[in-house]
Amino acid sequence: MMTTKYQAFEVQQEISMDDDLDLQLRQLVYAAQNHPQKSAERRKILNKLIAKIQSSGKLNKFVEWRNRHDFLDIYSEAKANTYLEICNQIEDYRPEHPVMAWVNKRFYSRFIDVLRKSENQRHKILSRDDLDSRNSDSNKPISKELLRVEKEINDGLISKTEDELEISTTKNFVENDPEGILQNTYIGEDKNANLQKVILMRLDNEKWEDISQKLGHPISRLSELYQRNIKKRKIIDYFRKYLQ
Repeated sequence: MMTTKYQAFEVQQEISMDDDLDLQLRQLVYAAQNHPQKSAERRKILNKLIAKIQSSGKLNKFVEWRNRHDFLDIYSEAKANTYLEICNQIEDYRPEHPVMAWVNKRFYSRFIDVLRKSENQRHKILSRDDLDSRNSDSNKPISKELLRVEKEINDGLISKTEDELEISTTKNFVENDPEGILQNTYIGEDKNANLQKVILMRLDNEKWEDISQKLGHPISRLSELYQRNIKKRKIIDYFRKYLQ
């Protein structure tokens, strides 16, 4: 009987805490709604609202997806998108729902959006790798797609009859990285996940899944680092300067 009473007290206490949190959140929402858009006062109140939501411990945890290797990236991006949406659309809140229910409904939608985007990018990359594998010569250490990319970088310097020699030369250049440009092009603040390592792994014909596991970032982010930067004039000129 004692246990039952204690459990009932805990439930009542939790409900009381939830009510108190919802009251605080509602006050911040209403205060923000009562100030002009883009005003300094509204921004201050919205910052307090987001901080309160962040520290509440009531955000959806999406435990069913926690085993994904890119879960934290997806979760962080979805959360950032949700906070931005809340700030931009604070007038959409209606008092018939608790604030956290409104927040988590939007959070779920944004999480699914980012999850789908990540899956679509992954499927495109894997499909391209499968096509490369089917079309490539098994005696060559590099896929045709990457060979085409390297040709683009070197402005046609790689000839079909000298592939292996040119690939070796390219690898030596990337490994030396004389100006440190490739090493200093990386994801966020993670200097270990840099363009030099990704290029070398691709030159060794490693799959994106393996690169992702080794560098600790989702395939989509690593592919973006690679595909975006090798087409930049700065990188193209860098390769041409030392390989032409």
